[in-house]
Order: sequence, then C-alpha cells, then structure tokens
Amino acid sequence: MTSPSGRRAAVRALTCRGISERRACQILGLSRRVSSYTLRQPGKDQALGTRLMDATQDVPRFGYRRMAAWLDVGEARVRRLWRSLGLHQPRRRPRRRRSGCDMRLPGAVRPNSVWSYDFVHDQFVDGRVLKMLCVLDEHTRECLAIVPASRLRSQDVILTLSRLMRLYGKPEHIRSDNGAEFTARSVMRWLRDEAIGPAFIAPGKPWQNGFVESFNGKLRDELLNREWFRTLAEAKVLIEAWRQFYNERRPHSALGYRPPARVRRE
Repeated sequence: MTSPSGRRAAVRALTCRGISERRACQILGLSRRVSSYTLRQPGKDQALGTRLMDATQDVPRFGYRRMAAWLDVGEARVRRLWRSLGLHQPRRRPRRRRSGCDMRLPGAVRPNSVWSYDFVHDQFVDGRVLKMLCVLDEHTRECLAIVPASRLRSQDVILTLSRLMRLYGKPEHIRSDNGAEFTARSVMRWLRDEAIGPAFIAPGKPWQNGFVESFNGKLRDELLNREWFRTLAEAKVLIEAWRQFYNERRPHSALGYRPPARVRRE
C-alpha cells in the first residue's frame, strides 16, 4: 500500500470477499476517492504509444533517447513506454581503447575549421560497385556532400571540394586517410595552391578519423543496409534525400540532440 495502485488493489481484495467498498476504505483508513479515481495516464500513454509505434516505422534505428528528441517528449516517459511496448533497443557496441597519438586538430571550434572525408563502398543489386565520397564538417557534424559513383578518382575529389568551398567557404584543414585518391600529386598540389593544410591519419588507425568514421557507420546502418540500388540515378536520389534528413531533421547526440544544420545556423 505504498502507492496509489497498491491501495486500490487492497480495496479490491476486500470487496472481493463480500465487504462493501465503504467498509473496506474504513478498515484500510483510506478515502473513497482512492477506489473511485479514474486514471488519466493510460489514455495519455495510449496516444503517445501510437505516435511512438508510427515513428519506429519511419526511423527504426533510433533508440529511445534519440526518439524522445525526435518526438519532443520527455526521455523518462519515452523510456517507460519503450519498455512496456517491448520495442527493441539497439545494443551499444563496446568501445575499445586505442593507443597512439590524438590526431584531432586544435581549433576545431567553429565551422570550416576542419573538414574530414572518406570513401564508403557498397554495391548495386546486380553486383556492380558503388563508391561514395563523404565530406563532413567536424565542428557542426554536418554532411557537406555524399558523391556516389561507379568510379571516383583524384580529379573527382578536387571537383567536389571546389564545389563545396564555393557553397560553404574554405576550410583550414582537411583530414583523411592515406588512400591513393587523397595522396595523389594533383590533390596535394591543389591543397597547397588553396592554402589548405592536409592532416593525414597514421596508417592503419582509422579511429584517428573518428568523426567521419562515425558518420559512415550511421550512413550504412540507416540507409545502405535498408536500401537496394538498381541504378546510379536511383542511388543519387535516395542518398541525397537521406543526407538532407541527416542535416536538417535527425537529432545528433553530440550536439544536444539538435540537427547539424541548426548548429551551423546558430
């Protein structure tokens, strides 16, 4: 009898034995309002539960924390309903401690201070190779571009960066691994001419490029593992739609569950 539900259960237990409700409340020392009170929370939870189930169809890879930000509802309430509805909570992948130098550059505290880019590989339905160049702003976590193609060379990297610089401005540094497309002479010469400092990670240590690696995991988990691309045109449309969703609507945990585009505007 330490909770309202427990006190109502005690009153029901006595009335089931033939004792009137008035007498049961007298024996237990309770007000009759305890037994006649109509719960309001189940009705509120039913409406929110319906919204929650509908949202899980649209964004099935969201956990309850990101879902609370997505629905603009308290995290504790969503967590309680998440458990009562038996929804799946994505397991956290264990993080292993890595040894080595920290390649994060000082001063990445504003947009365009540090960009990072990397390639993501996938395939079409017929087995053809699909290659994507992803460019990320490390401060805002905004995805500046995802360029899908069957082949991407060093010249494509230069053209992509040139286009992004016209849209967003020039970065101070660009971080990447030691792939042939990033260390080509043409790319290095272009970066030197544009006065942009390249920041290469140590060979065999992708965690030193953690911002774009984290983004690549989200791209694969929320889009590439859910879609089958039949043509390059279809891939471009779906990938660009997801990029806009990631920048404009998707809550980002590292940004206080704000979308990256809002952080850039602020």
